[in-house]
Amino acid sequence: MDILHLRYFTEVARQKNFSKAAQIIHVSQSAISKIIKDLETELGVTLLNRNSKAVELTDAGIIFFNQAQQVVSLFDSLTSEFEKEYKLARGKILIGLPPITEATVFAQLLGEFRKQYPQIDIELYEHGSKKVEQKIREGSLDIGIVCHIPDMTIYDSFALSNDPLRVIIHTGHPLSRLKSIDLKSLAYESFVIYRDDFSLHDEIIDKCKLAGFQPKIIFETSQQELMIQTVAANLGIAFLPSRLCADLHMNTITTIPLVNPPIWHQMSVIWKKGRYLSHAAQLWLSFARKYLFQEDTDEELA
Repeated sequence: MDILHLRYFTEVARQKNFSKAAQIIHVSQSAISKIIKDLETELGVTLLNRNSKAVELTDAGIIFFNQAQQVVSLFDSLTSEFEKEYKLARGKILIGLPPITEATVFAQLLGEFRKQYPQIDIELYEHGSKKVEQKIREGSLDIGIVCHIPDMTIYDSFALSNDPLRVIIHTGHPLSRLKSIDLKSLAYESFVIYRDDFSLHDEIIDKCKLAGFQPKIIFETSQQELMIQTVAANLGIAFLPSRLCADLHMNTITTIPLVNPPIWHQMSVIWKKGRYLSHAAQLWLSFARKYLFQEDTDEELA
């Protein structure tokens, strides 16, 4: 016996007619007849008198009808209340992201999401991409932002941005006058890069090795501002995504496109493949996709 049995039975009892009940429920008359016959077999009693012109309830049917009505009503009320609470979009989302995340775009995304879903709280945790991935795997974060193409066997994802790196260099450096810089021309420079828990750390070192040299790293940091100030003191060169470079306004540094090869800063939104995501997290992912797609469309139209 399930709610379907009870719903079909109560409708036939109200209509006193199998055909009318079938039309209201939008199923065949034979389907209703079979379900009610199965119900009677399970209970071991006859619920409906089918011999008269109109279907009538038996004594057992009257008792069962009164109880069945209450159960169906309670079930519908429960379903309605659940959907009401569910659609209110309450909850909390735990998101991990590296400090290198494009602050403006991400902050605007969070702000617009908050306007639409004020009942959903978002907690942000700042980690390097590798740590974000680890915490996603462990289940201590719902969603993560990483600075590389994620492992598609472990994570589901979509692209957040794809941005070429530029070289940050002191204006007094001989290379600062170039319009672009080959990576191999930086072989004898002192590098200031992100710590080894950042995916860009490995990406930069790997690209340098492919260009034929092992970079001389004088300083590793998680702090973008400290990296910039180190370059401003003419202690070394660094790399930042071009979007972040647009916000740099210092007389002592300049930024130059990196070529041969370029290094791309690809940011992705990730979550663990196959893991249950709360309704709030699913709403955020859906909203982020639509928001970022709209941003791209606006840029193309501009």
